Amino acid sequence: MKAIELKQVSKTYGQGVSQVQALKDVNFAAATGELNLVVGPSGSGKSTFLTIAGGLQTPTRGQVLIDGQDTAKLSAKQRDRLRLERLGFVLQAYNLLPYLTVRQQFELVDRVKKDNLSAAALQALLRDLGIEQLQDKYPDQLSGGQNQRVAIARALYANPAIVLADEPTAALDSQRVQVVGQIFKDLAVKHHKAVVVVTHDQRLTHFADHCYQIEDGQMSQLA
Repeated sequence: MKAIELKQVSKTYGQGVSQVQALKDVNFAAATGELNLVVGPSGSGKSTFLTIAGGLQTPTRGQVLIDGQDTAKLSAKQRDRLRLERLGFVLQAYNLLPYLTVRQQFELVDRVKKDNLSAAALQALLRDLGIEQLQDKYPDQLSGGQNQRVAIARALYANPAIVLADEPTAALDSQRVQVVGQIFKDLAVKHHKAVVVVTHDQRLTHFADHCYQIEDGQMSQLA
C-alpha cells in the first residue's frame, strides 16, 4: 500500500531573476513496510522534498497523497490532524524544547497524542540509541549527536505510521549510524511503517529497499 505519493510535484521559490526551482516534476511513492532512501548533495532539494511529502509546505504544482488522500483537498485543521496522527518527523534542527529535560520531551508528546509507545518500549528504544542515561539532562547539556538521537526517539515515540527523517545521522559516528539505520529498517519491516530518509550519508544505503537521487531538484531511482 502506498503511504505517500508525489505526482509531478514542482516547487518554485521567489520571482523573476531571483526565482529558484527547488523541485522539478518529482514522482515518488513510499509503501508500508519499506525503507526509502533519498540521497543528494546539500542544496539539491532533499529537504524541500521531505517537507512537501509531509505536508509542511505545499507544492507549486502537482499532487501529494498521504494514505490516498490529496492533501490539497484537506482543510488546514485536517492536515494538522493527519500530521499529528500519521506522521513522525526527524528534522535537522532537532526541535527539542530547551527548557524541558529529555524525559519531559516525551511527556509533552503524551499531552498532545495518545497511543504512543509503552513505557517499556520507550526505554528499549532509548537503550538502543544509547541515551537511556540522559533522561534528566537538558538539550544544552548534550552533544549534537546526543540531541539528534533524542530527536529520533521523540519522533518514534509517537508510533507514527509514516516516518520522515531529514539527515538523521549527520552528527553520528559510524557505530551509531549502524544502530539508527537498523532501527529505521526494523520500523519498516517488523512494524509495517513507511520510512523515508533524506541524506547525503552513503553509510545508510545498504539498509534501504529503494534508493533515489535528487540533483538540481530532479529525482531518479537508483538501481
